[in-house]
Amino acid sequence: MNRRTVADFLVEHKRQDPISFHMPGHKGRSRLYKELGYGDFLKNIMGSDITEIPGADALTQPESVIRRVMENYAELYGARHTELLVNGSSTGLIASVLATVPRGGKLIMGRNSHKSVFSALRLGGIEPVYIKPLTDEKTGLQGAISPRDVAAALREHPDASAVLVTSPNYYGVLSEIEDIALEAHAAGKVLIVDQAHGAHLKFFDEGARKKRAAENLRADLVVNSTHKTLMSFTGTAILNVCSNRVDVSRISETVRMLQTTSPSYILMGSLDVNEKILRRGRELFQAWQSDLQYFYENYRSVTGLSVIENRELDRSKINLNMKPYGFGGARLAAELQEQNIWVEMVHGDYAMLMTGLGNERRDYEKLLEALQHISGKYGITENETGRSEDVLAFNLEQGPIPSIKERIPLAEATGRRLYDSLIPYPPGIPLACPGEILTKEAVQYLQERVRRNETVIGVDETGYVCVAPEVQSGEKLLLGEKK
Repeated sequence: MNRRTVADFLVEHKRQDPISFHMPGHKGRSRLYKELGYGDFLKNIMGSDITEIPGADALTQPESVIRRVMENYAELYGARHTELLVNGSSTGLIASVLATVPRGGKLIMGRNSHKSVFSALRLGGIEPVYIKPLTDEKTGLQGAISPRDVAAALREHPDASAVLVTSPNYYGVLSEIEDIALEAHAAGKVLIVDQAHGAHLKFFDEGARKKRAAENLRADLVVNSTHKTLMSFTGTAILNVCSNRVDVSRISETVRMLQTTSPSYILMGSLDVNEKILRRGRELFQAWQSDLQYFYENYRSVTGLSVIENRELDRSKINLNMKPYGFGGARLAAELQEQNIWVEMVHGDYAMLMTGLGNERRDYEKLLEALQHISGKYGITENETGRSEDVLAFNLEQGPIPSIKERIPLAEATGRRLYDSLIPYPPGIPLACPGEILTKEAVQYLQERVRRNETVIGVDETGYVCVAPEVQSGEKLLLGEKK
């Protein structure tokens, strides 16, 4: 039995001095904290682990120092109001949905939404109206949510209360948020944007002709994971209220109901430091963008390497493909890991690298060196360019979300209506959603992923899944409840 503890792993991993192309955005480096005058905060981590003592303020009712951090973020992002989140962006997404959609109401949402949104549906008894993202025919990459599809859903479901879109998605693909906002607002609906992977976009927008941050594009509620690409600690995020269409007091009340009553002052302290770094960090963002440009200008020197590039892509997400060498994303990730370069995730034939404010020019140089090494190590065996796994390939019939469940083997789930999402992780985007009926093709696909020892949330260690009970003779099933 391996008796190594979590603490052991963390210490040993740090000793390797890894090159991190995964979250969090600080990349395990303290340089910026120290250079910008916040080294004492890092030195005093244990001493910073306090409770709501006099002078420390309280996140449950912020009135002084915590309140000022919230106000500073609101000013920085151009928001009416900002909530600090220490349970991750999931809390912000759930709160946004529950605060804007009445119990039993409808939410128009991207079919590629994060699993936390599906938790909000169940908590609020909310009926989803799914919009499938577009798919890039060449790469198979999950693409944007079309404003036209949003408009069609609004016409078909005028009783929906809000629209929720993920932009950028995990792969960096951006949707036309301003056009979607115009459609939602014309129909009198609130637009929620899951911008968990794009907290940096507000700062990339400075000086840019085309704006990409949802705060600049008329979204009403925007959730940002500041830890993913910026400098706050893992588990931190912010929820920005950007318009008068949303009741700030209702948002705050809902966040308080969901957020821990024992918030970490270490996490809140990192949110404070992150805001100060952002306010002083124009040169940091310019350097980050310059480093990205350096990579994109030089990767073509690596024979057999392709990188996804298009206008709708946030370039801070680097999707690498070396399919001509005969291996997919998992093999490429393993080859890079052998050289102490750690990627964020694998999707099909691609390895995705998540860059952040903590990355330095030497990281990109070493990445190119590693890719050159792989190129020289193996010979090209095929001409295929590779594809991303299209986890939305199955057209599953949508129905009501069940409220009761039973456990059955995945092998027996064909034709059954799901209680829980089935989610390959990462990226945390459901392959099949609550209320959808599994097809034979979808079941076989899931079984293959399980056989490959990949994580599929919703399939337990015994290979069972949760579904709605079958309708018995003479009985009716409404939302999974026997009547």
